[in-house]
Amino acid sequence: MKNYSALTSRYLKKHKGRTVLTLIGIIIAIAMFTAIGSIYYSGINSEIQNAKANGDFQVYFFELGKENVNTLASNAEFKNIGITKQEGTYKFESDKLTESLRTLDIKSYDAAAFKDIFKVKLVEGRLPKNSSEILIDKKISSVIKDKKISNVLKGTLTGKNESSSVKEYTIVGVYDSNYITNTALSYLDIKTSSDSKDYFLYANMKSEKNIVDNAQKIAKANDVKIDINTRLLYLMGEGPDKTRNAGMDKIFAIIAGFVIVCTVVVIYNAFNISVMERIKHFGILRSIGATKAQIRRLVFKEAAIMSAISVPIGIIAGFAGIFITFRLVMHGFLGAFEIGFYPQVIIVAALLGIFTVFISAFFPARTASKVSPIDAIRGTVVVKGDKAKRRGGRWAKLLFSFEGQVAYKNIKRNRKRFYITCISLMISIIMFVFFSNFIDIFLQSNKIASQAVKVESTFINNGGVYLGNLPKQVKELEGIKETYEMSSEYITYTIDKKMLSDKFKDSLKSKNKLEEYGQNYLINNVNLFGYDESCLKLFNKENKTNIDYNNFKNNNEVIIVNKARGSIDKKTIYDSFTQYKVGDEIKMPVLNSSYMKSPDAEQLKRLIDNGNTITFKVVGVVEYESVLQNIPYNSCGIIMSHDSFKKLTGADELSILAINFNSPEYAEKNYEKLNMLADEHKAQYMDVYKQKKQSDDQMNQMLILVYGFISLIILISTVNIINTVTINLLVKKREYATFKAIGMTKGQFQKLVLLEGALFGIIACIIGLPIAFLLTYLGILSNNPLGDIGYQAAWWPYLYGGLGMIGITLLAALFPLRKLNDMNIVESLRVEE
Repeated sequence: MKNYSALTSRYLKKHKGRTVLTLIGIIIAIAMFTAIGSIYYSGINSEIQNAKANGDFQVYFFELGKENVNTLASNAEFKNIGITKQEGTYKFESDKLTESLRTLDIKSYDAAAFKDIFKVKLVEGRLPKNSSEILIDKKISSVIKDKKISNVLKGTLTGKNESSSVKEYTIVGVYDSNYITNTALSYLDIKTSSDSKDYFLYANMKSEKNIVDNAQKIAKANDVKIDINTRLLYLMGEGPDKTRNAGMDKIFAIIAGFVIVCTVVVIYNAFNISVMERIKHFGILRSIGATKAQIRRLVFKEAAIMSAISVPIGIIAGFAGIFITFRLVMHGFLGAFEIGFYPQVIIVAALLGIFTVFISAFFPARTASKVSPIDAIRGTVVVKGDKAKRRGGRWAKLLFSFEGQVAYKNIKRNRKRFYITCISLMISIIMFVFFSNFIDIFLQSNKIASQAVKVESTFINNGGVYLGNLPKQVKELEGIKETYEMSSEYITYTIDKKMLSDKFKDSLKSKNKLEEYGQNYLINNVNLFGYDESCLKLFNKENKTNIDYNNFKNNNEVIIVNKARGSIDKKTIYDSFTQYKVGDEIKMPVLNSSYMKSPDAEQLKRLIDNGNTITFKVVGVVEYESVLQNIPYNSCGIIMSHDSFKKLTGADELSILAINFNSPEYAEKNYEKLNMLADEHKAQYMDVYKQKKQSDDQMNQMLILVYGFISLIILISTVNIINTVTINLLVKKREYATFKAIGMTKGQFQKLVLLEGALFGIIACIIGLPIAFLLTYLGILSNNPLGDIGYQAAWWPYLYGGLGMIGITLLAALFPLRKLNDMNIVESLRVEE
């Protein structure tokens, strides 16, 4: 034969099943790396764009005079700048609007601030061209149009120093903002503008390295004040906390490294078994004159063909999969998470695929080239195993009887193949558990970071003025879906010494805020909540509980809001503040209206000494309060009914009213009326619909991403397990033929084959699950940018991963079982397939 390498393509075509299985394993491994890399870079880029939505700047300088502005504007280290000025509060004349609706906060922007820094989105009209023209928010515009108020406004402008002047503004345009705001934007001409300390200069640095340090040097040299765009800089890896900067990169590096290891093991395993089962064929070629180099070239050519097919398909499949998911499934439904094309991901994925395939082929190629022609033709290279222990596999015999012990000894007969198979299966279960835990931790971290709101608008009392009959007036408006009435007070209160968690004892001690009194600690800023029935319904929905409001009200029941933020050794922690559990009883000192107006420790001590207490029963311990979603600092929350709140505090006033609408249109339609009601009751009205929609979209986006990612992990793990177990069983036809030849029944034989598959799964679980646990804690939790979030390991990845592994290995053993049942015993003993 002139060209042995021609045999490679013939072999691949003849054994299509094994070729396809190997190709699928390689394709999925490369697709997974491509998908993870693209999602990571796209996610970071998306978050950067979100951070820039409220201003595309890295640092800003404030309380500047005109001289400061001119000096800073000429600094060569700035890439671009924008200048703004706080003009003051403007009250225009109109008898058709309440005071809050005719009060505007005037800011003036220069051209760069409008275009480059804040990128103001015009809805109609044009940008201001002089200091007498303004843009207004679109909701304020709709109110002004509805009341047929002129675009020329006359009123009084009050500056920061309380100086007032009569001013006339012309409305020339309407802009859209991320938040409902009474801010009107005018034009700033720094040359003609008056001098004051009301200027701001927003800047991006030319150098992307050491941004904070360089900006602080500029501020120090010019003796001006500086602040930074914290969220944006952390996303760029340039935040002030160097440890936090590296957190996400470390996690991505761990994940990428883990994926690379998984890829190498999966591809190596597929190649190794594929080559080892053909040792006899290589022996025949050696016997008819093929050199070692020619045998190696055969294997490397096979690797090259596999690479040429699988690498492009893997990259295209990975990128196309996430692109289609985000563009077609999620686009327009879950916000603006755009998948970008990143050349570095494609290049690394291609190099990784080619490198991995050839590294995976190198050792099998070397083994194949060294084989003795005589041994290979006899099949002794494949069949020969390590010396087995006579009494090995006792546990397998106890669990699965005689067939279990035989299966255990048979899988360990060839130690090298046994270790390779077990490592490959371990990688699969470690991947599933590790990434499931990572996603669980990521979702919990995101919940802490976003503090997502669950209502669309709120009224909050101002300066001790309570909301009175406001709920009744709001309910009469059209389009109100639900109202949530709540009393909320921050006070110094008692916590039983035994119930305060050790972490927060340390956190409070480090701040010198742990004061003891009798059997209690006195804790500042304990948040007492008084819920109405609607609030409790929202709570039940969010926490999947079923607490009855009548029992909650009549039986002195409370819910502990336990997740809190603290600090130990300058490291942020998020964990349970107390050790209360459902069923515990709490004796709570009765307070009075005087204490509620001005709570302090000495007055609380006197109330404790009075001995007047109410015993409450804990019916729920949750991490977050459902309406406001605030996370307390070194404190906790206690939720009770309105009636219990009144009995405990002596206060009956409503302090917060939250609203959900039937549709977004009603939020806009009722905007004026709700602001008028806020003025009437001297409350602050906040429309947070956009915030709620954004947080809901982000969470739904993450959930789709999470389940898609887990599906990908399950897919690659399943393919790897089936590929590994199937080929591992098929290459041992001679051993199975021997068992049949010495009298093993069909039932015993089937049990033996199935147990061999299952034992691989069991052994992989025993070793792989603890490794996954360690990787989760050492690899993810220790590098979480948020710090210690008090994560409790989820049990489901370990349970489902273990059961899934055993189930899939059993399933994988079923595929070759039919072929093994139908094999010819004599032929199988004579030759090795």
